Amino acid sequence: MLAIASLARFWALAQPGSLVFDELYYVRDAISQLAYGYPTNWPDDDTRMGATFLSSPDFAVHPPLGKWLIGLGVLLFGEHSAWGWRFAVAAFGVATVGVTMRLAWLMSRNTFITLIAGLVLAVDGVHITLTRVSLLDGFLTFFVVLGALFVWRDHVWVVDRTTPSHPEVLWWRPWLFAAAVAFGCAASVKWSGLYPLAAFLLLITARDVAYRLRSARTHGASQVRAWGRALLQAAVAGLIALPTTLAMYIASWSGWIVTAGGWGRGSGSWISELWAYHVDIFAWHSTLSAPHPYRADPLTWPLALRPTGMYEATVGDGYTAAISSIPNPVVIIGGVVALIVLAWWIARRSFPDRVWRVFTPGTLVFTSAFVLTGYLSGWIPWILTFSRPAVFQFYAVVLTPFAAIAIALVIGEWCRLLPRARGGRDANLIGESGESGLNGEPGEVASEDASGSTVGPDAEVLLGRRLAAALFIAAALILAVLFFPVWSGEPIPNWFWHWHHWLPGWD
Repeated sequence: MLAIASLARFWALAQPGSLVFDELYYVRDAISQLAYGYPTNWPDDDTRMGATFLSSPDFAVHPPLGKWLIGLGVLLFGEHSAWGWRFAVAAFGVATVGVTMRLAWLMSRNTFITLIAGLVLAVDGVHITLTRVSLLDGFLTFFVVLGALFVWRDHVWVVDRTTPSHPEVLWWRPWLFAAAVAFGCAASVKWSGLYPLAAFLLLITARDVAYRLRSARTHGASQVRAWGRALLQAAVAGLIALPTTLAMYIASWSGWIVTAGGWGRGSGSWISELWAYHVDIFAWHSTLSAPHPYRADPLTWPLALRPTGMYEATVGDGYTAAISSIPNPVVIIGGVVALIVLAWWIARRSFPDRVWRVFTPGTLVFTSAFVLTGYLSGWIPWILTFSRPAVFQFYAVVLTPFAAIAIALVIGEWCRLLPRARGGRDANLIGESGESGLNGEPGEVASEDASGSTVGPDAEVLLGRRLAAALFIAAALILAVLFFPVWSGEPIPNWFWHWHHWLPGWD
């Protein structure tokens, strides 16, 4: 899967040889930031990089880390090489596929589900496009899914060290610390990296409260004491995660802090000047009102109804070269369906009178809730705060790893690839008979059918399901080949370019 991901992201990465879309800002900021420690202005908007940067500071409206990472490629291949501009984001794109596969493995302990998750993300059109152009969102996606991976490891760490009869408060949470580092890096690329941190902290807190209250009820312990321990554990989690995230974020501004001349940097306290700079950035984001032809309402993001056109040029008679975040149709629709199925599993098996099952460690319901938390944390905040025209569909690239895992889990459950629930040492962690807990290794999903039945389909039905899953994967691969030219800027006949406009908003 990593080979496919690499081929889709590195093949002809240097085309076009000019800056496309917002590369005009981020690449130039990265180059001048390497020289001064902070971004500076450029004399013109020549996308061919013919100019040389000035010494006057630029008002950069995103944190520095993403531009430092772009600078790594520039150091390797030079500032006039398109490989240099885009190498780092492509490498991080491939790494994102690897991290997504690792998370899928920890959730399922199944090789086929792991491979499906990796393959789906490897051929996802939105993710391919955003890891072939030097924007910030590819880096953001990597750090978000890395943080989710560490949160899952923390989940396993906590469950493995907590017994139902005596759920202790854990003060040492190394995986939560690692998650905070990852989300701190995400926030250091874009502020929206804080959304998934908040969402996952709420999820693990809710899990801990439900687990402790259920354990206290089962073993006749004090509910008040259980609440007290749960709140203390939540406070400990916050004390570990929040200062660590803040420290990582401030560290990303080191170049601006230790040098003189950056935007808003004078001879006063760097703390007060950094705060004033952030007030200006927040005001800029809050008041941005410039209309844009590729504006995309966040409600349309899951189906990518308005992809972002990043480059289009006529190359010869009857040929066009274009880069657009048009999705892989099979993957985008499959992802939405899979996420709806996960939500249905949660609703059917947990509501209205068994809400605590959503937070029961090791179950398919909790795994579904975890994936939905990752997905919704990158989408819902934009819906709730959507107030400006300049919002684009490519922001949704951060959703793609969770959609890929959702597809893999649904296929795995439908095709009976997930392990079945059984009793044993790790079963019934919350102490109620008949509920599945960790099955075998920590973090492994134990499940009945999504309907709650432990009786599976007969061999003929199961074969049909697996053939349908194989056809889905084959269709995703075929469409990836057909759509790759419009993700990579390959010159194609005009009729073939227009053929890709399946929906009115895809032009």
